[in-house]
Amino acid sequence: MDSSTRATSAPPGTVSRTRRAILDAAVTCYAEDLTTPLSEVARVADVGRSTLHRYFPDRAALVDALLTDAVDHTERALADAALHEGAVVEATGRLVAAVFELSPRIMPLFSDTTGDVRWDDSRWEQIHGPIGALHARGRAEGVIADEITVEWFVRVLWYLVSAGWEAIQEEGLAKHRAVALVTRSLLRGVTADPA
Repeated sequence: MDSSTRATSAPPGTVSRTRRAILDAAVTCYAEDLTTPLSEVARVADVGRSTLHRYFPDRAALVDALLTDAVDHTERALADAALHEGAVVEATGRLVAAVFELSPRIMPLFSDTTGDVRWDDSRWEQIHGPIGALHARGRAEGVIADEITVEWFVRVLWYLVSAGWEAIQEEGLAKHRAVALVTRSLLRGVTADPA
């Protein structure tokens, strides 16, 4: 059954609400264990297994939808962070905060060991445009060192946020403190400030 058929046989908005509930449940489940069975995702979404299968026929379809959803959320979060506005240091703080909010949605997909997660690298790179522009502005203003390429900047950003997210989950570090530490580490490393 295609989505247009489902949309006409259910009250308006039900299809998108049910789909969203399943995706959100999958985010919750996969944040704990990316191999969580679909039956558990259906239970957390408060839908029947058959309902889940109408939207996502198998695990691969659900994971693909989660990837698309993660990229969509990332694109919106980076636009909302307005990385082109204000000082580079302040914009970087907004960037780190935005990426932290994405962590529950993104980090389980990054840490996949099942082979089920197939990133669309071209779209993923495209949505990083605002980060690339921030990086270029940072280099032009002398905030980011010339030898730090945009690829390295993006890689370090995601790895540091992953470390910050782990510290929140495993050590109880306050999120605002994790954001501050990641921002500082991204921009200045771990060297002490000059006296």
